[in-house]
Amino acid sequence: MPKKRPVFVIPGFRQTPKNKAYREISKLLASEGFQPFLMDIPWKKRTISKNTEYFLKEYKKIRSSKKNILGFSYGAMIAFLASTKVEVDTLILCSLSPYFQEDVMHKRIPRSPIQADRHSDFSKLNSTELAKKIKARQILMLYGSKEAKSLVRRVVETFDDIKLSKKQLLRIKKTEHNIGDKRYLQTIHEVARTLN
Repeated sequence: MPKKRPVFVIPGFRQTPKNKAYREISKLLASEGFQPFLMDIPWKKRTISKNTEYFLKEYKKIRSSKKNILGFSYGAMIAFLASTKVEVDTLILCSLSPYFQEDVMHKRIPRSPIQADRHSDFSKLNSTELAKKIKARQILMLYGSKEAKSLVRRVVETFDDIKLSKKQLLRIKKTEHNIGDKRYLQTIHEVARTLN
């Protein structure tokens, strides 16, 4: 029996592996021969860079020549940032959040200390530059057709900036910012089936 391929699943902001959507994703990935590792990210009082550091420590604990990452929303940002630092076989970015330098430049700096820290952190992350540093063999970017315009713009612009030959952009019809939506889950399942 072939060895199962590890896939790290990074939830959206303040979400956990206990959320029903991630339990479903875990099942469908396992059914396609993957070994899912659901990440429990410590969100409280942390910036995206700190979240990424935490994730990378966990990622490096698993020994495998082919490791995959799936992230949703803020989790997709962590996956994106991590993939500029470590080798990844397949990177699946679901609804990549619009919180890069290009997105927050004109936004007012929030008042609370942690929000100000996060804003400062986001303002140092240039999506265009980071896209050139991705160390993935292939990348898939998914988003719902009913998501916020700022998110759709970030996904499409980032996809255009990625210079990999093996890349795919998937627009999920009639779907909002909800990875638990049956259409979103079905698309992830279809994607998992095609990965080699």
